Amino acid sequence: MDWRLIFDQPAEGTWNMSLDEALLETAGKAGQGGCLRFYFWSQPTVSLGYFQRYEDRRFHVGSRDCPLVRRATGGGAIVHDVELTYSLTVPVRDHVHAGLRVFYDVLHRALIEELATLGVTAAWCAGAGKGEKREEPFLCFQRRCEGDVLVGGMKIGGSAQRRHRAGLLQHGSVLLGRSPSAPELPGIEDLGKIHVDPSELARRWAYRIGDRIGVALAVTTPTEEELLLARLLQQNKFGDPWNHRR
Repeated sequence: MDWRLIFDQPAEGTWNMSLDEALLETAGKAGQGGCLRFYFWSQPTVSLGYFQRYEDRRFHVGSRDCPLVRRATGGGAIVHDVELTYSLTVPVRDHVHAGLRVFYDVLHRALIEELATLGVTAAWCAGAGKGEKREEPFLCFQRRCEGDVLVGGMKIGGSAQRRHRAGLLQHGSVLLGRSPSAPELPGIEDLGKIHVDPSELARRWAYRIGDRIGVALAVTTPTEEELLLARLLQQNKFGDPWNHRR
């Protein structure tokens, strides 16, 4: 069965999260395979991990004035600016059959391979190691876990998942360059000394993912049903009550 592939235009944070939620809600629709969506943000925006406290954003000075939205997936906060964001939604039958870890592995290893074609040496993070338990940094890209993608020892790629009755949602971000709203985080362009076209990276990475999973990717757009559901979610869910819930 073919998977859907969506290349989206920049949008505000509440819309990006609402459309991903709509794609998850419809993931179990009969006859529908997985969906891989690449997208951007219309302005620098902070996305909080599902379990993070809203009040903790005050500790990150650079992004205090950025709009904020809470993700449905876990992990640390991301400053979406000079980066590429993706979502992967797959039906229950697919993520149960394949397991959860496999989608991290497939997407991140495909990214490492694609960066190598650009002359950028990226590595698979073996994990943060064991030791005294400490509070995690606020920003996702200052954290380390097994499977993260590193360049020069710095994290440039990471993902987080959420299981749902209809399927699985996986969010991921690739840090392309340094953002004025998070100047402490270098991206691929800073570390690899090479310009990366985000749309071209998305296209080439997508088809490498399809090859690894063994599916054909058909470029499409969200359905009217998904757009309507996303509008309802944007209006009724992904606003201030949701963002301040913790």
